[in-house]
Amino acid sequence: MSPLLIALISIIGTLLVERLYNVPRDIRRNDELISNRDEDLRTWIEDDDAELRKQHLVIMAREARKSAGPDYSLVEYQQLKDQVAHRYRDQLRDAERTVRDLALSEQLPHRFARRFLRKPLPELTAPQLKAATLDHWHESPEDMHQFSEKLREVAEQRRAEAGKPPLRPLERPVAN
Repeated sequence: MSPLLIALISIIGTLLVERLYNVPRDIRRNDELISNRDEDLRTWIEDDDAELRKQHLVIMAREARKSAGPDYSLVEYQQLKDQVAHRYRDQLRDAERTVRDLALSEQLPHRFARRFLRKPLPELTAPQLKAATLDHWHESPEDMHQFSEKLREVAEQRRAEAGKPPLRPLERPVAN
């Protein structure tokens, strides 16, 4: 064999061994990137929910100080929830895109290694873990209004028993 052919075979062999050697590291790195993005999404949901609750209290306090006119707290709160739901949609799309990009970056050796190790590509868990919060954000304005009306009935009874004036009427939120 010619020295050129031997050199070419040794270079190709070295590259293949190096590539196969890096597969487990790539898999660990990709799994960690997905885990980090999932944790970021979960933290984002928690932070935005806390901010939404704080803003709801601000709206309720402002409406409680008013003495006349309709109560717009439900309408404003629904607008806040819609904004948060839209931001969540964007965050979720970004997280799903990250998972897809990492899945596409893994080539045949990675797929063989994952199958052999029985270690599939991780999935996002934040949407399932925070399902109750997400359901609240996507709750319809009509459901929220009906629930508020039930609470107001109890509050009206208690106010009447205490000899206080009735509450102001609620403004009905409009579904988007």
